[in-house]
Amino acid sequence: MREYLITLLISAALCYLITPLVRTQAIRFGAVAAIRDRDIHSVPTARWGGVAMWASMSLTFAIVNHLPLVGKSFGHETQGIFLAATAIVLLGMADDRFQLDALTKLAGQVFVAGILLIYGIQILWLPINGVITLPPSIGQLVTVLIVLVIINAVNFIDGLDGLVSGVVLIGTLVFFVYSYLLAQETSPSNYFNLASLLSAIVIGMCVGFLPLNWRPAKIFMGDSGAMLLGLLMATSALTVTGQIDPHMAGKEDLLPAFIPLILPLAILVLPLLDFTLAVLRRLRAGKSPFAADRQHIHHRLQDLGHSHVGSVFVFYIWTALISLSCQ
Repeated sequence: MREYLITLLISAALCYLITPLVRTQAIRFGAVAAIRDRDIHSVPTARWGGVAMWASMSLTFAIVNHLPLVGKSFGHETQGIFLAATAIVLLGMADDRFQLDALTKLAGQVFVAGILLIYGIQILWLPINGVITLPPSIGQLVTVLIVLVIINAVNFIDGLDGLVSGVVLIGTLVFFVYSYLLAQETSPSNYFNLASLLSAIVIGMCVGFLPLNWRPAKIFMGDSGAMLLGLLMATSALTVTGQIDPHMAGKEDLLPAFIPLILPLAILVLPLLDFTLAVLRRLRAGKSPFAADRQHIHHRLQDLGHSHVGSVFVFYIWTALISLSCQ
């Protein structure tokens, strides 16, 4: 646990220190969120917060790789995660600056999921009526769908200062505790694992970024940050399933096998519901399902009289309740 705490603190400190530097460059290169009718912010605000998160993640990887216990978590999969994270941040940077169309972003996200598959990060089985071993093609398809859903669900709620940072922080903290305890149970001699390492880094990134993203935000994470956090949440869920040997468990013991996949989706039930309603609403109005509007849940909370911070805390409380109930 001590080395995970060191990892978290390094990630948090680096993200906090790097973010102001990235903010300066975002303004310089025009990656700035202008003010639109549906927006909450009242002054143009720099994007590219995800670049600071990626930089802190990369430097943290390089530093903690030399720790005696956490260093054992590094391997072939870690390289794939780094490459996928780099690709998703580059995609997000382009979108933050040039506003890419939805199909281009979707194609980029599929490409990123493909990187994970190349490095062996995928669903191999599902705990349905016992254990179902998935054919490689089906496992790959399910993996891509999981990655796409979580990335877009996280990105979808990025509408209020501090919202995504706090939601991901709370959910990932609970996930870290789960993955750490599961590793102790399944591998008592070496319970340092990639899922816990990723979770510690993500928690640190959010802790370091949140003070600069709190209302009034000095910088937005942008698509570069929201998609990166979604990718890392999905990857943590996928890698932790590898800690469980499904053939060693009976039907009554398969609950731990469900939780890694259920927890990220459960945390994001509210944004997923919001996303579904938005798509139906826009299609019914004859608009593109990707057309922007001001009828999201966080907008409606404010219309009901909640303050900006109050609306954010509604999401925080929801995330905490759902995360803990899944434990």
